[in-house]
Amino acid sequence: MRFTELLEENMLLRWRAYYVNYRAMKVCIEEIEADPSSSNAHFIMMLKSNMLKALTFYEKTEYKLRQRIEQYIFNENRSPQSQKDLEHEVKDLRWYAYYNREAIRKIAKKYDKRCGKSKTMQSDLMETLHGSLMANAEKRCSSLLTALQEPDEGDLPLSQPLMQAERDEMRMHSRVLQPILERHTREGDESPTDVVRKPSTMSNISAPFELVKSVGASPEAAVSVALLVLCLLLDRLNLDTEPQLNSYSYFTLFVMLESLWLLLLQFQADVVLISATLVLRLSGAIDNDRDAWGGFSNSVVLSVAVLGIVSAGVHHTGVIDFIFMRVLGHPKTYFVALLRLSLPAMPLAASISNTCVMGVMIPVIEKWCKEINMPPRLFLMPMSYIMLVIGAFAIFSTSSNLVAQSLLLERGLEPFGNFEISPLSITCGLATLLYLAVAVPTLLYIEASESPTPSLSPKATASTKLFLANKLFLANIQITGTLLQGKSLAESGLLTHVGKVASIVRVERMGEEVALGGEVDENFELEQYDVLYIWSTVEAILELLGFSWVSLIALDGGFEHQHRDEGRELVEVVLDGLCPLVKEQLTSTTMLDNTYGANCLAIRPCSMQHFLKPEAQAEEVRTFVGLLRDPKKAYKFRIGDNLILDVPRNFAADYQNTTHFSLVRKLNEDEEDPSGKGGQGVGDAQYRDMTISGALLVMLIALVASNTMPLLEAALLSSFLMVLFGCLPQKKAFSAINLRIVLTIVGAFGIAKAVNRTNLAAVMARVICHLLAPFGCRGIYAGIFIATVGLGVVFHCTAVVSLLFPIVVAISESEDLPVPLHQAMAVLMMGATCQVLSPVSYQTNIMVFASGCYTFADFPRVGFGIVVLVGIISVGFVDQLLLD
Repeated sequence: MRFTELLEENMLLRWRAYYVNYRAMKVCIEEIEADPSSSNAHFIMMLKSNMLKALTFYEKTEYKLRQRIEQYIFNENRSPQSQKDLEHEVKDLRWYAYYNREAIRKIAKKYDKRCGKSKTMQSDLMETLHGSLMANAEKRCSSLLTALQEPDEGDLPLSQPLMQAERDEMRMHSRVLQPILERHTREGDESPTDVVRKPSTMSNISAPFELVKSVGASPEAAVSVALLVLCLLLDRLNLDTEPQLNSYSYFTLFVMLESLWLLLLQFQADVVLISATLVLRLSGAIDNDRDAWGGFSNSVVLSVAVLGIVSAGVHHTGVIDFIFMRVLGHPKTYFVALLRLSLPAMPLAASISNTCVMGVMIPVIEKWCKEINMPPRLFLMPMSYIMLVIGAFAIFSTSSNLVAQSLLLERGLEPFGNFEISPLSITCGLATLLYLAVAVPTLLYIEASESPTPSLSPKATASTKLFLANKLFLANIQITGTLLQGKSLAESGLLTHVGKVASIVRVERMGEEVALGGEVDENFELEQYDVLYIWSTVEAILELLGFSWVSLIALDGGFEHQHRDEGRELVEVVLDGLCPLVKEQLTSTTMLDNTYGANCLAIRPCSMQHFLKPEAQAEEVRTFVGLLRDPKKAYKFRIGDNLILDVPRNFAADYQNTTHFSLVRKLNEDEEDPSGKGGQGVGDAQYRDMTISGALLVMLIALVASNTMPLLEAALLSSFLMVLFGCLPQKKAFSAINLRIVLTIVGAFGIAKAVNRTNLAAVMARVICHLLAPFGCRGIYAGIFIATVGLGVVFHCTAVVSLLFPIVVAISESEDLPVPLHQAMAVLMMGATCQVLSPVSYQTNIMVFASGCYTFADFPRVGFGIVVLVGIISVGFVDQLLLD
């Protein structure tokens, strides 16, 4: 294992900010090696700063530890637990010294080998460090352990050999190191290591038993058993004898419920559903490969993948941005503003991916809101809801419609016409638009009443707009320069950047929290290497990056951020459901670094998206900081988390249209935008690409609408022409094909097949008909709609449609109360669009949740009215609005 990974793996979480930044110095050496004529001054300065930090931290920490050991020895009531804790801290300090000493030695050796002219830096530094306390940490810590294990109160062993003698020999490290490093300053495969891994505190032998114990006590198992019993009781309510459930039925039900529970726990949907289908196939619940994996050959499922290329092409050329900027204008009232925003959004959402449209709309809305002096939160959530509902306009408009169509074709049933559901979708969309125009100013302004402006109207003041637009992130900074040594917070100038004193939620000094009665005031004096956790805006964090006297500490690695490399950029991202970071620990660099080559500089957890005032949520943020520093309760990434990442160049372009992130936005916009999207003008080449991509999109819709060409062939033709005419690079075209979405749909198809073949769908349909028969067909429709909306709160709409499809078909074929299949399916499809009760139920909701400063409760507060409206229209008028 390379030393970089070894060092990071064995870092103590609570001391991460005080370790030598080996990774950054190694990168600096590589830059010098690539350009031998360049100056090494930055590397020398970085090396000196890191050495001083490690030496100072060791000395002060050892001194405090010695004092505590002395108090323990002279205490008459010694506690065995106290002795154990002290021994543990001594061993931790010994490991700290060992790894930092090795880091200094190895980085000096690497410098000598790659770019040092004298080749003596390693020997010079190690000779200088030889007399330091940290260099003799093994001996000193061993004497501390001996004193703890064999205390001799009569001889007072700590007074002379352990406390005073060494303290008098402390050196001014900066003065000693300066001439050595100046000697090596100039203008302008790592060798094998003998470092041993720090032994694990967990026994390998006990690991299997712990796993069995955790599985046995898992809440998902108990929930699944409870739901299974409930379904069996419901089955007994039906007195008919046919069809019967068998062992495969019970096993399929169990697998389905376990899959739903795992999805609820935010496991990746494609893995869960494909695994469930595999289990059902191996067990015999699905008796042939066609039923299990037939989705791979389904033309409609393949169309879902190919349409991603069309959406990516339209997005890449900037035609959506171009359309919006010419339609929006400068409306004076909220209703007109919402109407103007909806005019281009609704047809675009009905023809291409609404996620793609929302990704373009967010920066457009934020810029537009500054011009019309209205807060963005009044538009972001409403547009997500409008595009969700109108997305059912055509069969090819949304993945849930395509899944329903493909399931009908798989069963040999009559498919929908391309626009058969359009009148129902348009009616629901217009009702949603009118509802939002009335409800949003009232419902969302209630939460804004805490702002400095008590009386709010659509013509909000600039101060109100800025307050509502502020998003607060948790970041970690360290005082690295001597400029602020001994200065108060007020004198340091930090408060002019981070905001109020309440924005500083925690201060650490040499690994320990500074006790100030729970608060930090303006007179608090700073010391070099103090670590401050701040809860502040993106703008403040970016400003701090430009100062040499403070360093931003990466939350996942504990290293000083060195944003010098021109090959890197800063981005803001929102984690989506298929991001591999979900459920990974924030404090581990492995996943972020290995997957993206990134570091997390700041985080805005999904549970704290609505935190706008540091003084109001200081305690909650402090609690979250405590979780960051506790290895037993380390925070794990969740869907909807908002992060600021330091990433390689072109990260934004590579991950803009993936399911890893629902939002990717570059923060350092100083470089030129090659696409021209960020500028006002449009070049001839870009105008040509926009024209071609827009024409190809219109051609696709016309071919499918007129039944001139099947959807798959039309989508393939449009995709091929977009690449051929240069609207989309070939590499981006292939990356736009979302295989994981295809796997998710295929897996859901397999479960749906098993539910149907094992009679589970027929039994559930019979129970539903038995319970809702007194209410007639409208009651059946209402039951389907409520079930779809309920499941859609936590599951993706494609999975909900796939799981409920066999039950809806069974209901339509029931002898008790048969209902027209297409009407029941239309209600199901409209219910699938009502994923408006949760900020994490759909990608566009996640995007606006992170961008609009909403609370979790804002979504059901606004969305419930939409569910009621769409439900009334769908259930009450589906037979009149569905085209024959």
